[in-house]
Amino acid sequence: MIPDDLEALALADAVGALDPDERRDLAERVAALSPEARAVVARLYDTVTAVTASVEPVTPPSYVRERVLAAARTPGRYTLSGANTADWFDTPFTGIRARVLAVDKAAQTATLLLRAEPGAVYPSHHHHGAEECYVVRGSVVIDGRTLHAGDFHHADADSDHGEITTIDGAEVLIVGAIEDYLPGYQ
Repeated sequence: MIPDDLEALALADAVGALDPDERRDLAERVAALSPEARAVVARLYDTVTAVTASVEPVTPPSYVRERVLAAARTPGRYTLSGANTADWFDTPFTGIRARVLAVDKAAQTATLLLRAEPGAVYPSHHHHGAEECYVVRGSVVIDGRTLHAGDFHHADADSDHGEITTIDGAEVLIVGAIEDYLPGYQ
């Protein structure tokens, strides 16, 4: 599943309705998606190509483009199903997978779920922005303190901390800087 606004932009792009800046922004958003979500976007393009090849071209009035783009820019809402495992991806750290729940480009933050298998280690790291960490299930050890389901940890921007470990496994909700969790995301 992809956000509705991203779907609308991809469909608008597939029919040539985006300007170069809009196309670049769309390409950056698509590049940050999981491989499965990128496949959904690719199928949208394939479907539009098949449909447009079967009809006579018509130039729509200019107001149509503006209405489509206005709808795509309207603040949106979306819901992700917890049952959908396709959105999870492997991180560079053994035994730790992640799922992007939301990205706020204006605030430069990402909201993610991290799943750590028993014994997994998240290495020492630096925070470019503030980080909020809520333990959903299991337990993690941060700065020598064990946090259990329901516990919360905050780290200020420009702070550092050592390894984060889990003995029994954990699922943790993270809100942190895009730069820290999705490097290369624009």
